[in-house]
Amino acid sequence: MEENRYRILLVEDDRLDQMAFKRMVKEENLPYDYIIAGSVAQAGKVLGGEKFDLIFVDYLLGDGTAFDLLDSIVDTPTVFATGTGSEELAVKAMKAGASDYLIKDQARNYLKVLPEIVKNAIRHKKDEDELKQYHEKLVDLVKERTEQLAEEKELLAVTLSSMGDAVIAVDAENRITLLNKAAEQLTGWRFEEVNHKPVDEIIRIINEQTKKPVDSPIDRVLESRVIESGTGNDALIARTGRECPIAATASPIRRNDGTMTGIVMVLRDVSQQREIDRMKSDFISSVSHELRTPLTSIKAYAETMHDDPNMTQPTRQEFLQIINEESDRLTDLINGILDISKIEAGTIEIIRKPINIASVAKHAAESLECIAGKKKIRLQTDIAEYLPEILGDENKIYSMITNLINNAIKFTPENGIVSVSAQLVNNELVIKVSDTGMGIPKDDLNKIFGRFYRVHRPGKQIQGTGLGLAIVKEIVIRHDGRIDVESELEKGSTFTVYLPVAPQPAHAETR
Repeated sequence: MEENRYRILLVEDDRLDQMAFKRMVKEENLPYDYIIAGSVAQAGKVLGGEKFDLIFVDYLLGDGTAFDLLDSIVDTPTVFATGTGSEELAVKAMKAGASDYLIKDQARNYLKVLPEIVKNAIRHKKDEDELKQYHEKLVDLVKERTEQLAEEKELLAVTLSSMGDAVIAVDAENRITLLNKAAEQLTGWRFEEVNHKPVDEIIRIINEQTKKPVDSPIDRVLESRVIESGTGNDALIARTGRECPIAATASPIRRNDGTMTGIVMVLRDVSQQREIDRMKSDFISSVSHELRTPLTSIKAYAETMHDDPNMTQPTRQEFLQIINEESDRLTDLINGILDISKIEAGTIEIIRKPINIASVAKHAAESLECIAGKKKIRLQTDIAEYLPEILGDENKIYSMITNLINNAIKFTPENGIVSVSAQLVNNELVIKVSDTGMGIPKDDLNKIFGRFYRVHRPGKQIQGTGLGLAIVKEIVIRHDGRIDVESELEKGSTFTVYLPVAPQPAHAETR
């Protein structure tokens, strides 16, 4: 392998020393490409246009000293030589930037060690350069990793903040280390208030049915060291005392060696799911009752007719009429279930045609006069004679109005009043159904249009499926309308439907 060659600058004003240096390079066949400068000024000019691997400079020069050069030499190993000074002077030169020093002697024996000093100085410079490069790379890597960690931390913070589920983390001592925005909203605590506080002081979980405290999934993870979930009846007690149904899961946080350093728990507000489950349970119970009642009547009257062949014709006709009415009741219930099924499946079909709303509203009211009469309820109408048409499905609009009137009759006691009106207001058809019945509790007003929802009325519960108003609202929405409700307990309710008027066709130009 070819030996590396070095570019050397010798700054020496003694010609004998110059000749001795040349002779040594030649005799020992040293791999030096050198330039000799005899003064500070000459060396300065050479350094202005040349690069060297090493500079060998004598202390005393004709126009100055080596210190005049040391200040201007940057990033090049420099060997300082002195024949008149002491080692103290050489050390001073080292502090000024020299890489090494030599003490000259009269026999010039110092030149014998010069090759080794050159190698060491250049090797040291190379090591310094490599170390500097490594340090620069290390600084860049640290900076890059720091920026990456900052980005990851920001991404994690944004992710946790935007999560809909509450996230709570604790350390190995069960003290809170993280509470995201959803957790703050769910618990009522701000992270700054609970940071490093014991989680048991902040998170209280009870059994929703028994109201008794239960172990949180965090407590169970501390014992089992594996993922744990809550029960199906857990509820969180917030800072305000509000009770919120939750689904909870906790998981251990581990290092690479498996050591558990903390626990993270995810809480999900399942109020809506629990309410839906309750409504479905009520729906099944209600439908079972609604099906059983007419079926029981049909079976009873049919068996009576079967067992009494001598039944008089008027009685037989009365029984047949009851069977027919109960069959209609079953049909209405089944149709309601089918309609809500279509709504949930998104397959409800609206056939739009011009509709005379006055005619439909009058027909709906007339069809329920008999039912109102049986309860001694006065059914009154105020329907404008001339109303513009709407574009919609006549059967669906008729079903919507009869549903509202039937509800009003159902929840109005004897001798009450149910009113139906249809008017044009601000280019909208406004249909109102009012009653003087039980009214609706304020807390239930925003829930009554939900599927399967039935107002809880202790002591005077009225049977129903909880589907009627859900179907009504869906029909109104599908006709680009809206529905409002106003109610006062024991004074009655008013349901108001707003429907857009059908666009009027442009008149042909006359001449």
